[in-house]
Amino acid sequence: MRFIILDTETTGLNPSSGDRIIEIGCIEMIDHQLTGEKFHTYINPERDVPLQSTQITGLTSEFLRPFPIFKNIAQSFLDFIKDDTIIIHNAPFDVGFINNEFKMLNHSFELKFDRVIDTLQMARKKFPGSPASLDALCKRFNISLAERDKHGALIDVELLSRVYLNLIDNRQSTLSKLFTLNPISTFNFNSDFMLLSKDFPYRSFEISNEEQQLHQELVEKLSHPIWNEQKQKAS
Repeated sequence: MRFIILDTETTGLNPSSGDRIIEIGCIEMIDHQLTGEKFHTYINPERDVPLQSTQITGLTSEFLRPFPIFKNIAQSFLDFIKDDTIIIHNAPFDVGFINNEFKMLNHSFELKFDRVIDTLQMARKKFPGSPASLDALCKRFNISLAERDKHGALIDVELLSRVYLNLIDNRQSTLSKLFTLNPISTFNFNSDFMLLSKDFPYRSFEISNEEQQLHQELVEKLSHPIWNEQKQKAS
């Protein structure tokens, strides 16, 4: 359950017209928890940055000139994303630019859509007819945009990670961790549950004698209770 939340900033909208990537930001999420691991770099696009792009990103040709060209960060980028699922907002845009950069290097890598989750499409499906930009979704989910003065790859992936968790309704994340930790077929209801029990709030319930008796009668009616199977496997 390793995901990479990814965003790029570019010189324009069309890689086939010569536009290039000028920033890549990636952060790692495992079992729907951010790990703090990230990949972030500015990139010298080997061309001028148009004023329109600078107005959006705050990045200028002069600022980007000392940074590495894409060729020099390509392997580090691949080492970070590995073969894991990529989460992107408006995936065709970023995927198109990434694949174009590797194509220009005559590199065999191609980011395919079967390993990409597009949060734009998720939002449009969940909220049909409503605005689905990153800004709009942040406002919908009460995610602060105070630190987002300009579009930046790193701040955008941090915002996108929170948007994604809201889109999948992550209130059940702890329960998900139980079964991603160990598939249900091999789940140990003693050790695995206790390992994660610290994530649950403590609650105490009083059980009456009548409830205890009814429970025991029900248990005795079960022909193949799962806890017996667990005991047999353990022995």
